[in-house]
Amino acid sequence: MDLTPFPDDAPRRLLLGFSGGRDSTALLHRLINATDAPWTNIRAVHVHHGLHDDADAWSRHCRAQADGLGIECVVRRMAVRRAGRGLEDAARQARYAAFAAERREDECLVLAHHRDDQAETLLLALLRGSGERGLSAMRDYTVDARGPIWRPLLATPGAAVADYAAQHELSWIEDPSNRDERLSRNQLRHSVMPLLRRHWPQADAALAASAQRLAEADGLLRAQARRDLATVLGLRDDVVEVSALRALPQERAARALRLWAESRNLRLTGDALRRVLGDWSQQPAGRALEHPLGQTTLRQWGGRLWLTPCEPVEAREAPAGQTWDGRAPLRLGHGGGDADAGTLRLLGARGFDAPLRLVARREAPPRFRAAGDRHARALQTHFAALGVPPWARDTVPLLVDGDGELQALADLAYGDALDAWLRARGARLLWQPADAAG
Repeated sequence: MDLTPFPDDAPRRLLLGFSGGRDSTALLHRLINATDAPWTNIRAVHVHHGLHDDADAWSRHCRAQADGLGIECVVRRMAVRRAGRGLEDAARQARYAAFAAERREDECLVLAHHRDDQAETLLLALLRGSGERGLSAMRDYTVDARGPIWRPLLATPGAAVADYAAQHELSWIEDPSNRDERLSRNQLRHSVMPLLRRHWPQADAALAASAQRLAEADGLLRAQARRDLATVLGLRDDVVEVSALRALPQERAARALRLWAESRNLRLTGDALRRVLGDWSQQPAGRALEHPLGQTTLRQWGGRLWLTPCEPVEAREAPAGQTWDGRAPLRLGHGGGDADAGTLRLLGARGFDAPLRLVARREAPPRFRAAGDRHARALQTHFAALGVPPWARDTVPLLVDGDGELQALADLAYGDALDAWLRARGARLLWQPADAAG
């Protein structure tokens, strides 16, 4: 039973996803008994889904098998939360979450998918209408948000894995859910694939070869998407410049956006892409637009796109009621709570002559005259001029003096009195929001 070449840049310590089934049992035995292996250590992790009455017995079996081979096997108990997904997908998500939680920084995750699995994955992707990324199916080695993943059996037919397990008289678990044809993959495995093989004996090899060619095409497209993304990112990598994005051909713009979202562990839906590249392109730049994506919101304002977490309004508000003499950094708790909302610092001076007080935006004076301005302007006008998007404005800490006069919009703008005081001392304020405060 041959293995795909071990990647030169993969970590030399392995963590095998060990279900205890035939395929992972055969792979574990093969890895342990490899001669001149480049890896230096092997551990196994078994995911206890709790979906079957025998789940405890399966965990004990896996530990016993690993003990017999002289390796550690960790059992991870994971709750399968469907959250609108099918049972197969929910269980897969739980497994990968368990693998990610268990994998150490110096380990490569190893999975026992073989060529038959690859053929099934491609067919499922076709039936779902997947794009080029999904149609490229599984890779024998990849590094993504889950870390490095090696699939050494991906070029090996399932029959060869079965022969190896029988030849070495291995003992494995038979999960009865693998025969349940109400599950999509099982329907393909037990009903569709046998029919295809009767008419096209090389169906598995042909489908796997197509997946490989699609993976190569996807690699070229992703390389182009990376170049395009570099041209549309703002000064921060979480902001996309809309004018640069729309200067690209629409298909390239869509791929660049997908890659941007993927780099933040998100998936952009077709509806989201249609909004950005279609409906939103007709809207005024000053209008704030948003589209929900689960726990994240895709936003457009001021010629830019953002991906921001969904939070209740009260969790986004800057704190109020605290007084600050500037002698020590001021930790900003959400609404006076314990959650970290960032830090305010006075740099270049020991402290203020008189303390300033934090106020919430709804309690602040409605108008503010910044140093150098002839007239006071509405706070929202200042924020717009400073490039603060509408959804982030309540997070900006506002400082008033003892007379209730607004003296600072964080470190973005100062009133006349505070500006003169800071200039006389060569001092300034520094606001570090929670994601930058450390």
